[in-house]
Amino acid sequence: MRNIIILAFTLIFQSLTFAQSQKNDSLSIQFLPSQNLFQPVKAGLIEAKNGIVKDLNRNKLMLNIGLSSDLVRFNQKKYFMSVGADFFTYSNLIGQVNFKFPVDAIDYLFGINFNYKRQISEKNIVSARFRLSHISAHFEDGHKYERTDTIFTPVVFSREFMDFAFGFDCKFKNNIFLKNIIAVNFLFHSIPDKFGKFSLQYGSEFRYFLLDYLSIYISNDLKYLKINENNHLNENFETGIRIGKIETKGLSIYFNYYDGMDYKGQYFNEYLNYKAIGINFEL
Repeated sequence: MRNIIILAFTLIFQSLTFAQSQKNDSLSIQFLPSQNLFQPVKAGLIEAKNGIVKDLNRNKLMLNIGLSSDLVRFNQKKYFMSVGADFFTYSNLIGQVNFKFPVDAIDYLFGINFNYKRQISEKNIVSARFRLSHISAHFEDGHKYERTDTIFTPVVFSREFMDFAFGFDCKFKNNIFLKNIIAVNFLFHSIPDKFGKFSLQYGSEFRYFLLDYLSIYISNDLKYLKINENNHLNENFETGIRIGKIETKGLSIYFNYYDGMDYKGQYFNEYLNYKAIGINFEL
């Protein structure tokens, strides 16, 4: 963990040094900008979200609470750069009578990110994001343990990883957009050590604006990874409507389908398949 902190401060210092070296009339610096430079696809899972997803087949909910925010942005005439931070959780809840939802399991993530964005033509934009993150997962008081003859020992799940994502946005018309994102994840420390060092990810999203403040979208995310020397392909599909103008805060109501290995840490070795409806507040 100490090495992660040292690397994080080194990257931040180098970003500030670069900005200072480029200082001229065309450079401006913003602190706490209202929007992030890098925008992931809606179906991306390991992203900051705020909302609830209801499993249609089981009495379970998934609660997401998170923040991913650019802290400082460097604006040039031809491109933009930013440094940001990530803090979020995603958890399993069990529905019970009297409006009770005990927590089964919860994952915590925090880290920093470095972002780049450039408009290469009137209709095309490229962007990139580098993340350095730590994630840990825990069972909570709502979890039901299997009956065994031995004393239960809590499972430790912790991982540190870097990922680099490259995005390409295309505007076909003023109200039709297509986003593609390719990402590579490098896992440099993990407990338990049962994961492949590298994983690959591809996300896509089609969005059509019916009105300036109302759009429909179709998004899909594929992730290739290795667990216990076995190869897996996880898919997360999401489609719905969003209330809010482009690149502003908004509200999404959607249908969600997931198929693959469970992305929550305490269940990493289990197969997961569900259909769900969800709501997400883009703050």
